[in-house]
Amino acid sequence: MIKRKRGRRKRIRFDRIFLVLIIIIIIVSIIKFINYIRYNNKVYNNVVNSNAVDVAINKKYNKLKLYNKTIDLIKSDNVSIVINDKKTNTYLSSKNVKKNMNLKVNTYNQKLKYKNFPNVKSFFIENTGIIKKSDKVEIKLPRYLTKNNIVDIYGVKKDNTVNEIYLSEKVKNGKVNIKPNKNYKKYFITYIKLDDIKVKNMTVNKGSVVNLNIEYIPSVATVRDFEYTKIGDIFMLNDNERIVAKKTGTDKITIRHKVQNIEKTITIKVKKEENKIEEKDGITYVNGILIANKTYSLPSSYDPGKINEDASNAFQEMKEAAKKDGINLYISSGYRSYETQKEIYNYYVEKDGKEKADTYSARPGHSEHQSGLAMDLNIIDSSFEGTPEAIWIAENCYKYGFIIRYPKGKDKVTGYKYEPWHIRYLGKEIAKKVYDSGLTLEEYLGIDSKYKD
Repeated sequence: MIKRKRGRRKRIRFDRIFLVLIIIIIIVSIIKFINYIRYNNKVYNNVVNSNAVDVAINKKYNKLKLYNKTIDLIKSDNVSIVINDKKTNTYLSSKNVKKNMNLKVNTYNQKLKYKNFPNVKSFFIENTGIIKKSDKVEIKLPRYLTKNNIVDIYGVKKDNTVNEIYLSEKVKNGKVNIKPNKNYKKYFITYIKLDDIKVKNMTVNKGSVVNLNIEYIPSVATVRDFEYTKIGDIFMLNDNERIVAKKTGTDKITIRHKVQNIEKTITIKVKKEENKIEEKDGITYVNGILIANKTYSLPSSYDPGKINEDASNAFQEMKEAAKKDGINLYISSGYRSYETQKEIYNYYVEKDGKEKADTYSARPGHSEHQSGLAMDLNIIDSSFEGTPEAIWIAENCYKYGFIIRYPKGKDKVTGYKYEPWHIRYLGKEIAKKVYDSGLTLEEYLGIDSKYKD
């Protein structure tokens, strides 16, 4: 009798435990379902009540099934959804918001194992699911990457080749942004420390821009930038912060990496390039460039009759580019004949005297306007200085083959006062070299501009 009672008690306990487990599972499921309904209602209410373009949703589930009314509202209002996670904020435009969405984002930290990359710890994010469909992903970086406030972002293709996306990207509040591209299977964000800088001594021509021969090790270092700590006396920094060889001789330039304590010295020899000066039919060419200044004149018989065709085409190209920037350019004075220049010059001599006239007006035969390669733009007086048009011309005309022929502070070199409106056509290649050098055409070619009397 005692054994039978004990057996019945064991079966009753087991049945009760099983029943309790079933009840608990049902209760938990109901609670989860209720919470999921509440979450979905919250998403809907966020969309309804938000006046912003982007509606934020805090991620709670890896999978989300939105209400039809939520989808309809998102589509009709054309709002973007931002899925906020611990490591990412994913922006989805209305067209990419679906009824059933997988919100899972795969991120991990791993050392690089790609060719030419050092074995450094980096942050990876896979271009799958919601990431692939997003317009933008804001990534919250781990601390080991935020301490430098700058990172590199790369994309990895299916064949494991690596492409640059953003180099030296600034980290803002511990975050960076990526615009997903279907060509990449994943991305990695990294900071690669520089180990060394290799430099080579060199020889350059006087008047040329010094392009230092620098090799960074590794070549994919995040910061590949330096500053000058010492510049020899035969060099100068032009307005574009580039080194120009202004004298012949041998001197040194010392550079230092902008972040790490790495300093290198380069010995540079500056030699004088022999100019090829030739005269054809009374016209002087220096290294193939037609010259008309106070030293070299054009014969009275030289008469192209109009602006050079290449110069005219280049101006039209420049004019269209300026127009896109809201700048209106026009030619106020282009080609002038010998006789026209004679009349202009004599007028100024009579008005201001020969000495003063020579500072702003060319004598007949010495004007670039006679060559058909020069033109005065917009306003031909000092009021043009500092205008948006003058600034745009100074910063951009070289891109179309022109230079500011008479720069500010160079009147003793060019022979004329500053004329921000006067440009000279040289062709894009030569114009860029002269612009980069920061020199006048006389300085660049090693010639002077002085009347004999």
